[in-house]
Amino acid sequence: MVPEDRSLDDRAYDLFGEMLLQQETAALLAEIEAEKARGDTAEMDAFFAKQDAKNLDVIQRHFRRHRARVFFRETLPRIGQIAAIVIAVVAVAGSVAIATSHTLRVQVMQLLVNIEEEYTELKLQEDPAASFDIPAEWGGENYPSFIPDSMVAGMVFSYPDSNSVELIDKRTGAVKGQFSEYGADTEVNIDSEDAVQEPVMIGLNAGYLVKKGNRLSLYWDNGRKYFILMVSDLEKDATVRIAESIVRIK
Repeated sequence: MVPEDRSLDDRAYDLFGEMLLQQETAALLAEIEAEKARGDTAEMDAFFAKQDAKNLDVIQRHFRRHRARVFFRETLPRIGQIAAIVIAVVAVAGSVAIATSHTLRVQVMQLLVNIEEEYTELKLQEDPAASFDIPAEWGGENYPSFIPDSMVAGMVFSYPDSNSVELIDKRTGAVKGQFSEYGADTEVNIDSEDAVQEPVMIGLNAGYLVKKGNRLSLYWDNGRKYFILMVSDLEKDATVRIAESIVRIK
């Protein structure tokens, strides 16, 4: 009995195969009766073997067509789905690789001194604790080696005479600040209306801290470039520490 849940196409192919088989069988029976009437059993046996092969080929062709239909209707779509999943996995892996490749490692070296009786050996070696990452897109000469744990570098804006990087809150994803480096050909204004300004020292360089509400703006220079660090909801000490961590990377 043919299952009721089979498609109309499947039933049609099965019926076509049965009709072919019936036609071949009828022809075979007619030939057998004719051979019996003539009494030539040797020729009948040869013909019977030939018809067996023909009938087997008809049946095999029928099942090959059935398997082809199953392949194109069921197996091939599943293979396509599997391929899509594999491509998606590769895409995800590729995106991770791209994301992690957007930073460059800045090696901070330290001098190792080994004093022996006859000589003193000097050599430079990377200080892993002091080394840090910078965005690969950063085009400036200087970059902060310290950023608070609550923040991470975000979007970078690089131009021939100015470079800026956003500081993003890790928890909320909101922009909480920005560090910028400018050259002699760039002029910038800072909002200092109704703000409190006080002088600060960033290493050996003089600067000013501008406080307005919950926002701090710190600006200073190193004789080659000038810098502006703007942050929100960050203490003065942490802000100054970011500024003091600026190092030359080029």
